[in-house]
Amino acid sequence: MGGCASRTAPFDKLDDAQMTILKLQGEEVAQNPLQPQPGGIPMLPIPGLTPEQQQQLQQQLQQGAQQLQQMIPGLPPLFPQTGAQGTQQQQAARFNGFLILGQAYGDEDMKEELLDTFGDEESFNQNRGQCFTPGMAVIFTPPDGSPNVEVMLSFACNQAMGNGFAWPYPANGLAPETSMKLRNIYMRAFGAPPPPSGA
Repeated sequence: MGGCASRTAPFDKLDDAQMTILKLQGEEVAQNPLQPQPGGIPMLPIPGLTPEQQQQLQQQLQQGAQQLQQMIPGLPPLFPQTGAQGTQQQQAARFNGFLILGQAYGDEDMKEELLDTFGDEESFNQNRGQCFTPGMAVIFTPPDGSPNVEVMLSFACNQAMGNGFAWPYPANGLAPETSMKLRNIYMRAFGAPPPPSGA
């Protein structure tokens, strides 16, 4: 705890905060709105219908299939649950718009290491990519109810980005030692190597 006094704000007041680490999918493959999710009703484009009307028709067909199953007991599922319910679940599993692939809490030692790293200007430099595809996010939740301090990390683009607070340093590229530390924490939290640099 002795090093916390020399940390840069806001990382100097987070010793008692709860820490959550998220594994994120930084890049997603764009999906065709007319292409069903696995198990959905296959739909061919109908001339004259907008993509929105096409999607609405698909949802109505799925609702009709569900009502038919309720009317005839023992009827095997015509279509697995997709549509609006599947979309809500997908939206719920996002952090700042990025898909969440995993979650960990870490221990006090890991929290101290992250706070020391984020709270030191020398952890960052100008060497970063022009992209941002975060593979990891660290969320500190203060016990006093003040706003979370969130840091997203893009290993592929070699940079960190603060969310909900002004980034305290002139640079946000990961110094080589910082990158190694953060990759090590990612592996300890999720048991797999993070996305490679330049991916």
